[in-house]
Amino acid sequence: MTRFRELRLQKGYTQEAFRKIYNERYNRNYTSAAISMIEHGKRMPELGALIDFADFYDVSLDYLLGRDMPGNQEHRIYRQLRDIMERLDSIRVDEGKSELPVVKEDIEMLGCLLQQSAVLAKRVELEDNAWYRF
Repeated sequence: MTRFRELRLQKGYTQEAFRKIYNERYNRNYTSAAISMIEHGKRMPELGALIDFADFYDVSLDYLLGRDMPGNQEHRIYRQLRDIMERLDSIRVDEGKSELPVVKEDIEMLGCLLQQSAVLAKRVELEDNAWYRF
């Protein structure tokens, strides 16, 4: 499965729904057959369209083209969750200095949810990014 198809499935789009949204947003004229050929590796979009695909899915071109392999780097979602947890720890330290009212129980619950999400993200990374299996 190519990253094009993998990313479309992760977003929950059918090929037809993706085609309509993508064509409208980026002023393109891709057919369903063209999207299918791209997803099956039988056709490569031109550079401008590749950039639009990467923008649509919020990924790098390297990732989209399969050059950024999950085994070589931490999975992006896992890394983002880890960063959020680190920021959450700093809120705990500065509880009295926050502009927003901080409720200790809410922060603890959020921390637990983030930890569980990070564990799931790591499992997804190890299972070849097949998030829909979990």
